[in-house]
Amino acid sequence: MLDPTQATLCSPLVKKAIVAFILLVGLNGCNPFAPGLDDAVTDPNLLLGDRRKIEGFFDYFKNTYEMRDSTLYGRLLANDFIFTYTDFDQNNQVFWGRDQEMQLTHAMFRSVKQVNLTWNSFTAVDTATSDTIASVERFFNLNIIQNDQTILRSTGRARLTLYRKFKGAEWRIKYWTDDSGF
Repeated sequence: MLDPTQATLCSPLVKKAIVAFILLVGLNGCNPFAPGLDDAVTDPNLLLGDRRKIEGFFDYFKNTYEMRDSTLYGRLLANDFIFTYTDFDQNNQVFWGRDQEMQLTHAMFRSVKQVNLTWNSFTAVDTATSDTIASVERFFNLNIIQNDQTILRSTGRARLTLYRKFKGAEWRIKYWTDDSGF
């Protein structure tokens, strides 16, 4: 013979309530023991770096290189972007535009295992003449790990002219002269 408390727990009404609770929790994908979601809206660009500020622009640059994401990297380049470096072996200046920069960077990102970029101190930052143009010189260390046996290391100085459409807009690179040791 059943105890009265056992009879209550086994009653059809209690069984239905338990099944309904399990279905409700299961169908909603809700874990009643999990912490709540953060309702704060987060700008995904701010996670990588705030390109409206020069320091944030360099944070974004570093993060896109280290994530090896050419789509995000492309957001850093103006449409009329020009890259320049000196080829000391040929004793001449080499330059290319945005399309070639994107192709080369994409190929590099796909062919290597890891990229580490460290931006060091600013040599110069000039924003005195305009809210929309900045001249920046900054030293960097770049390590490109192709595989466990091949690591390319470079230090250098990047001389950048940054451009934005209006004060408060995101900075983009218009001109980049690379004085590196590659």
